Amino acid sequence: MKILITGNLGYVGPAVIQRLRESIPGATLVGLDMGFFANCLTVPEMVSRTQVDIQYFADVRNPPEAVLHEVDAIVYLAAISNDPMGALFEDVTANVNHHAAYDLAVKAKARGVKSFVFASSCSVYGFAEGARDEDSPLNPLTAYAKSKLGAEKELSRLASEGFVVTCLRFATACGMSERLRLDLVLNDFVASALVNGEIVILSDGTPWRPLIHIKDMAKAIEWG
Repeated sequence: MKILITGNLGYVGPAVIQRLRESIPGATLVGLDMGFFANCLTVPEMVSRTQVDIQYFADVRNPPEAVLHEVDAIVYLAAISNDPMGALFEDVTANVNHHAAYDLAVKAKARGVKSFVFASSCSVYGFAEGARDEDSPLNPLTAYAKSKLGAEKELSRLASEGFVVTCLRFATACGMSERLRLDLVLNDFVASALVNGEIVILSDGTPWRPLIHIKDMAKAIEWG
């Protein structure tokens, strides 16, 4: 089996690669990433367990044709992945998160790829009271959320018996990674507690946020 992982050199990629190594030991893993964070290593000793077999350094908006050679499944992690960046660069966010995902899926389906797993976001629900599921009303409020929902809609139209599309609406990620993000709320809290001995909450304490560990994200992606 051959699996292409876009955005593999980001925060979530290492956990996904390690999970796939453990669950599908004979698989060939291919990475496609621009490499912005390739050398931002938090835990260098983990690298040997989270390396792919073939690495392409390229923009997901213009991937080399070779990345799809004999690929059976795709995991789409590549993204402009937070609201501040999305607000500053709305067009880039739409192109990377939405249009590039759809374009790659179209090419993948034509090349005989069987499965496409898209990392979406629970931000597509907007502000919500209580739990939500696949049938709940959608209300994306940011460029990031709108790009994720736009991709979901177009990808779903490509789905067929021979091309399975899975869109996973993840909560805010947390947990240790060899490429750690400290702009995520729980990671920020832990870092602040370790460095400063206190956690600063910039609100009255009433807001809540759903969280998911990157290892649980990896399990869900493996299932997809």
